Amino acid sequence: MRLHKTQIAAAVGAALLVGGTAVQAQNLTVQLYGQVNRAMMNVDDGTNNKWFFVDGQPSATRFGIMGSAQVMPGLRAGARFETELKSNASDVVTFATPSNTPAFAERWADISLEGSWGRVNLGQGSGAADDASTLDLSGTGIANGNCPSDWGGGIAWVTGAGVAIAGGGTVGNTFACNDFESRYDRVMYTTPTFGGFRAQAGIGQKSGGGQESTEGSLWYSGKLAGDFQAAIGYSNVNVSTSPITFDKETIGGSVSWLHTSGFNVTFSYTVVDSISATVSRESTFMWGKLGYKFGQHAIGVDYGIQEDNFLAGDEATSYGVGYVWNPIRWFELYAQYRIFQLDRGPVSGSAVSPEDVTVASIGTRIRF
Repeated sequence: MRLHKTQIAAAVGAALLVGGTAVQAQNLTVQLYGQVNRAMMNVDDGTNNKWFFVDGQPSATRFGIMGSAQVMPGLRAGARFETELKSNASDVVTFATPSNTPAFAERWADISLEGSWGRVNLGQGSGAADDASTLDLSGTGIANGNCPSDWGGGIAWVTGAGVAIAGGGTVGNTFACNDFESRYDRVMYTTPTFGGFRAQAGIGQKSGGGQESTEGSLWYSGKLAGDFQAAIGYSNVNVSTSPITFDKETIGGSVSWLHTSGFNVTFSYTVVDSISATVSRESTFMWGKLGYKFGQHAIGVDYGIQEDNFLAGDEATSYGVGYVWNPIRWFELYAQYRIFQLDRGPVSGSAVSPEDVTVASIGTRIRF
């Protein structure tokens, strides 16, 4: 929903007219936006089977407001505030805790200045490499995007007897996807686009111990018998100044190609060094998808593997299929089915053999 300057002046003036002073907007464009994403999710861990009523983590329920205006010739200023409210997030619910009390969470509290020289962002928002590993032109990202554990990530691995496996762990922490540093308080510079390329660099501070993060990325978008996108990113998080800890470093990227026929292919790969702050261990994540878009419909099949994320020697794999019906821009109906598997070496002298976890979901996202 877009409100232009005359509407804003009237609305804000009526609401804030105090002592004969009214707030007015000049050449300011404001956009209110949001979405609601709800789904039914069935999970089977080999011994338990349950339906959950969830908020779809691939793109959760949220709302926000954006405003921008020309400050002077060649300089534009903007602001964005966004929060989310997830009721029973699909990557958090468990058999023991199938529901939660929703709480607001900060996503964006950001200002920007932009001109022909590029853009600077300051505040809470995406880091410079955020989403560099999640490019996806398949049209099925809401159903089976590049982080499979968005569906069922909170489910624990159990044996055929229904007990937690030696060493513990959940679908989500063995299959963490490694998408750089997400959103935090930072300053970031984005270059203008040259020949389809743009670059981003930034530095900031993540919550939890004042962790300092440095990120950079390079992006490309162009035409190749259809649409083609690619990105590569790097991030470094200084977890602590203690000599017994290691900086967490992530490098990787993604590429996605949508042919004019509707056939599409997507691939993502990331490596995290020092996935544990006290052990210099690498974790690798690799994921690919083949898809087809036809009219209002899109279908995709994907495969992913992550190694050494929760424990050294872990190999988590995922096979999935997703479908999305998108008859109009603001409405999507989707479904997905996924199988998670974990291969773990001996722990404390005992072999580990967890049951497969299967997750099926059907839901809808409505955007406004």
